[in-house]
Amino acid sequence: MYKQKIGISVGKSTDQPNEKLLKIIKTVGFDAISPVWSSNEALKELVSVAENVGLELQSIHAPFARAADLWSNDENVSLPAKTELLSVVDDCAKYNIPVVVVHAWIGFDYQFDANSLNYNSFDELVKYAELNNVKIAFENTEGIEYLRALMTHFKDNDTVGFCWDSGHEMCYNFSEDLLGEFGECLIMTHLNDNLGISRFDGTIHWTDDLHLLPFDGIADWDDNVRRLKRSRPLSILNFELSVTSKPNRHENDAYEKMTPTEYFTEVYKRACRIAYKYSNL
Repeated sequence: MYKQKIGISVGKSTDQPNEKLLKIIKTVGFDAISPVWSSNEALKELVSVAENVGLELQSIHAPFARAADLWSNDENVSLPAKTELLSVVDDCAKYNIPVVVVHAWIGFDYQFDANSLNYNSFDELVKYAELNNVKIAFENTEGIEYLRALMTHFKDNDTVGFCWDSGHEMCYNFSEDLLGEFGECLIMTHLNDNLGISRFDGTIHWTDDLHLLPFDGIADWDDNVRRLKRSRPLSILNFELSVTSKPNRHENDAYEKMTPTEYFTEVYKRACRIAYKYSNL
């Protein structure tokens, strides 16, 4: 491959109208976007603008506030979470978006019991996705045990794959080599940087999940690319970044001072450095 395609996740990090934002993203050089799911007309509009400016739609990021509810044995708890994800699959099928990114868990205070896991909601989700020719990419977040359980449960199912968040690996997963573990199932990336776990006792906390531009944190990008190259090949490398800083953090403040064109141009330059390594290693 002479040139690697590059994508970027888009959500609520900017107040620019879709048409202006996506034109900037396309103009500076990106090939694809991965929007956050919305149940209103906003998604329809975004898809239309993306098609008009010539951006591929690589994935949709599903809501994750109810991720833990999917495991519940109480249908009153699990049903709303499952129904929401089935709606995301519907929209993927409707707009020809091939992948839904799903969090396997949410929350930092939990007791994991491998012998009492309820996979019913996930089984229904994956079956429905298969019927609609949509892939489910489970992402590494906190609660890595739940991701491992799901990847084992669906190990022989081609509808299920892995979304590798490089920043989450450092600040939530204690820098375990998750590409070494799930790389053969890789179908999506959320590439970003951070400063690792900030607390001296090793406690993980959501404010460490900075989503900095590559090379603004402590990630070893040579090692990351080597591990990516050993994983399933990807036609698009996607970057998931944040313009705004976490509460009482200031690492992202400089991004907010940039114009959208300046910011996405800088993102593209960093992404090209990684894409070049990926294509030529």
